Amino acid sequence: MALQHYFNGEWVPEEKLLISARDLSVVRGFGVFDFLRTYQGKPFELEAHIDRFYRSAGYLELPIPLDKHELTTIVNEGITRNSLPETGVRLTLTGGVASDAYAITPGKPSLIVSFGPIVSPEPRLYKTGGKVITTPHVRHIPQAKSLNYLVAVLAHREAKKVGAVEAVYMDAHSGRIYEGTIANLFVVQDGVVITPRDDVLIGMTRNVVLDLCKKLDIPSREENLYAKELQHFQEMFITGTTKEVMPIVQFDETTIGDGKVGPVTRRLVEAFGELIGRE
Repeated sequence: MALQHYFNGEWVPEEKLLISARDLSVVRGFGVFDFLRTYQGKPFELEAHIDRFYRSAGYLELPIPLDKHELTTIVNEGITRNSLPETGVRLTLTGGVASDAYAITPGKPSLIVSFGPIVSPEPRLYKTGGKVITTPHVRHIPQAKSLNYLVAVLAHREAKKVGAVEAVYMDAHSGRIYEGTIANLFVVQDGVVITPRDDVLIGMTRNVVLDLCKKLDIPSREENLYAKELQHFQEMFITGTTKEVMPIVQFDETTIGDGKVGPVTRRLVEAFGELIGRE
């Protein structure tokens, strides 16, 4: 069955999911998006994702033509309409067509809610752990989930070439570590789970993991991280909508801990699996 998507007030098939070539999302990469998924057919952290979508739009001063309740209804309707085993939902707000080709006087934004199947990482990575590489970059307005993914796309290509599962942004001068292109970063030091505090996009899975730490009595804190501290980290993992809680055992050329998935990470991987109802 052909997928159905919401586009500016209508439900349309894939071939009619079209915007102007002059839209600011095309000519300037100006716009915002969010992405969520279902488990057992139910959207995961839907309210939090929609809240972040509205915050992102606010940073770019883009009006969303629907209120949160209306958008929630559309997401749930689209999941039902498409009836996939598990669904990925992408919320997109474009900059609209501007008469000056800049965002100074943007036109009417397009609101798109698109649906598709979820592609999960290789299961073995959750047992053996993966590798991340770093790329020098500090995101502008990191709290906004912007459509501008130039650096992320290029960094992800480099990661794929060397068999890494993600690229992590790092300040080339200070060595401060931020986040992945589509994931948040966590480390474990002396039994304490730590994730960067400032200048990162606050991920929904990130927040769920911090909540799990509280429930499991695992000490945790938000604190800025630096590359010079790598030798002190016994464990590392990343979190995201598709990656969930993924162990990391190599950071560039540095082996994390003993190169194996650590006990705290294993516990959180299992706890997340229980939370989403995975057998």
